[in-house]
Amino acid sequence: MQDGIGNYSNASTEIEALQQQGLHFQKQGAHGSAVAVYQRLLALGQDGPAIRYNLGSALLQLQNPTEALEQFEAGIQLCPQESGLRLGLANAHKLLGNPTAAEDALEQELDLCPDSIPAAVNLGWLLEEQNRVPEALVQYRKAMYYQPNHPILRWNHGLACLMLGDYSRGWRDYEHRWAARQKTKPTYATPEWRGEPLRGRRLLLHSEQGFGDTLMFVRFAQMLGRTGEVHLQCQPQLKRLLSQQLGLASVVSTNDPATAHDVHAPLMSLPHLMGLDQESELENPAYLEPVQRSLQPLPNGHRPSMQRVGFVWASAPNSEIADKKSIPLHQFRGLFDTPYCQFYALYMNAKPNEVAELQRHPNVHDLRESIMDFEDTAGYLSQMDLVITVDTAVAHLAGAMGKPTWTLLPNAADWRWRMHRSDSPWYPSMRLFRQPSAGDWNRVLAEISHCLFNHSAQLSTRQLAGQLQQPTAVL
Repeated sequence: MQDGIGNYSNASTEIEALQQQGLHFQKQGAHGSAVAVYQRLLALGQDGPAIRYNLGSALLQLQNPTEALEQFEAGIQLCPQESGLRLGLANAHKLLGNPTAAEDALEQELDLCPDSIPAAVNLGWLLEEQNRVPEALVQYRKAMYYQPNHPILRWNHGLACLMLGDYSRGWRDYEHRWAARQKTKPTYATPEWRGEPLRGRRLLLHSEQGFGDTLMFVRFAQMLGRTGEVHLQCQPQLKRLLSQQLGLASVVSTNDPATAHDVHAPLMSLPHLMGLDQESELENPAYLEPVQRSLQPLPNGHRPSMQRVGFVWASAPNSEIADKKSIPLHQFRGLFDTPYCQFYALYMNAKPNEVAELQRHPNVHDLRESIMDFEDTAGYLSQMDLVITVDTAVAHLAGAMGKPTWTLLPNAADWRWRMHRSDSPWYPSMRLFRQPSAGDWNRVLAEISHCLFNHSAQLSTRQLAGQLQQPTAVL
């Protein structure tokens, strides 16, 4: 009897140790080791929803959704009322390209646990990826009944409102972005500005997120600068461009000490603080321009008969959704055959194979080596007749300069581009081209190619007509 008790005790200790070890491996990111531990537990006859969930989660981290799916389904069979398993099931279905099954799993999870914020948030994300934003908004608002101040929930709700043009609620809930993204606001010795009249006080605005966000929201800093003294602290790559723009008393880099000020605020909080809730208040045509004294000439010189087209095919590689917004360069080949066009590559992070691709086309010029910051980019953009770009900072810069800009968007685009629109409330000179379905850039580029051909043909016809109408000199 004593031996039996001892063996049981040893077995129990081993099982407990394995369970702790598996959790430790997962926390450390050693998911392969965690899988081995959980499989060992199953081999020892230990089974249950927790082990199946942990094993499935580790397999998902290893990009093995098929086996993960099996584990989550096994856990549900063991305990159909167990919460959480269907969250994993939904993630596996999503990775396998089964959004309908993922949606069903999340709805089942919410039937079991109506107050599950992870289920509501994930279902909202899934619906937004299918451009079903009104349905996503319903899920967020249902969940807000249980946790009205949950930061991720409120932030997602705000983004959905902005997508639908509800700027009042959108800007309000956009303020939850700091907690939702687990980011800390920059701290200063001065108090934070809350939107009250400046009354002679100096306001320091600090940029956040990406270059495009700063270029997009600096319009509000300029607007505010008409009523008070406004200073901006921005990314170093934007300092030279923004340092001489109207409405800003001074511009310093985030690497420099902050300008003396009385109050401060995040740049992207301005619409909320200023109470801007109408779409008409967003437009500010041509609010940026290059300040460089002498612009760098284009490599092929000035050729009036040719349309100058700047283009960008990829988003910054450090972006969380860079792949979704980027287009393989080889898909642009058809554009390069458009007559009466010279193309100028403005993308700074071209890979060696992409550089080689650019060099294959005699009417394509790579400007990377002569661009040091956004002031240089703006100088080149000012010489373009048209800009064709994916959703990246160049799109915002070209739009802010009032340049004719064609922006190529994924099927489920970012909130700032709204839904189903071919124009932009932010940039009157911009035209939007959207994927008809997720990942389909071919049809987008086919439409771009058709429009560019017609655009170039009209330009050449006008130029020819102008030449024919010139009076003949009398000798």
